Amino acid sequence: MVKAWRSVSLACLLLGLSACSLFNSEEDVVQMAPVPEFENQFTVGKQWETRVGKGVDDYFSALSPVVAYDSVFAAARYGQVRAFDLDGKRLWQQDLSRVESNNRFSGNTPDARVSGGLTAAYRRIYLGTENADVFALNAETGEIVWQAAVSGEVLAAPAVEDSLVVVVTSNGHLVALDAHSGEQKWDIKIDQPALSLRSKAPPIISNGAVILGRSDGKIGLYLLDSGQLLFETKLAQPKGSTEIDRIVDVDSKPALIGSQLYAVAYNGNLVSVNLRSGEEDWKRSYSAYQNIASSGLSLFVTDVSDNVYSIERNNGVEKWTQGALSYRIVTAPAVDGSKVLVGDSEGYLYWLDRETGEFTSKMLVDKSGLYVAPVVTSDKIILQTRSGKLIALDRS
Repeated sequence: MVKAWRSVSLACLLLGLSACSLFNSEEDVVQMAPVPEFENQFTVGKQWETRVGKGVDDYFSALSPVVAYDSVFAAARYGQVRAFDLDGKRLWQQDLSRVESNNRFSGNTPDARVSGGLTAAYRRIYLGTENADVFALNAETGEIVWQAAVSGEVLAAPAVEDSLVVVVTSNGHLVALDAHSGEQKWDIKIDQPALSLRSKAPPIISNGAVILGRSDGKIGLYLLDSGQLLFETKLAQPKGSTEIDRIVDVDSKPALIGSQLYAVAYNGNLVSVNLRSGEEDWKRSYSAYQNIASSGLSLFVTDVSDNVYSIERNNGVEKWTQGALSYRIVTAPAVDGSKVLVGDSEGYLYWLDRETGEFTSKMLVDKSGLYVAPVVTSDKIILQTRSGKLIALDRS
């Protein structure tokens, strides 16, 4: 089947249009690989299914459910936030579309446009919106604890630690808010290239520092208490004759293992950096904007062409490549024991052998499509679909 979804979704990422849909009548550009045919080695049962509003609809989003406090929390783009117990029973619901936005910048709409989140900490759920709002909700009741306006759209999940909530905005601000009151503690501006991907890498907080993938192809480390830049390392160098060719965003959430940081850039490299010394241990050529997964001595990466890779994290050597999902708009990977899980835009979930990359099973979950990595818990796999379905499967 021929699809233009890859070109359209990347166009949305490149142009940075808040209302850009993934689907339109644009002429087909790339060939989506067919659904791989193989015999399932096992089947997986469904524990429960529920719904959260209309999901993310046809918009680019990294909005993902989170499991914390013996509950599952999920949100929809238009403002519905819901909590469920681990058996799928709804505990509470909140509708942020009924809350007036604090910020009246150009392009605001009546919809909540939830896009950054969810993050659980301090018995609260933190999230951000394209309306430049950050919310803290009581994890037990859904009550809004505080609402804070920031300087731009929040497209990535907040990072929360040491009583601070750190968000990055689409216009290049890194902002720290008090986790208990929402009071702004600091706001620094990071230079932005002329054109960048719409998505943003979620910040990471570790040992008193904020680690941020940036649109200029660099990873920056900032002091958590002040936002002061400590050091930066380059993952990609802009090159090419057009602004699109020169896009080098680091929009994938890096993997931090001890003092070792693994990060990848669009049109750039996968790099291993020792944070103690600031030295680069190895660099390999990959282009990706999906989050990196890690387990044991392996990294797992989905690239811009939807190939899935396993890479040795001590030296960057490629262990295997699974290329049968090319241009199926594959999610970031998740690890479930001896399996690697990825979903695709037609709603299939795939299990790959962690050691070989071979397919072991697949399941059609929902035809509206999967867009974020599965969430793996001790006894279930939780999936959120484009249409708003929240589904819990048995682990394999």
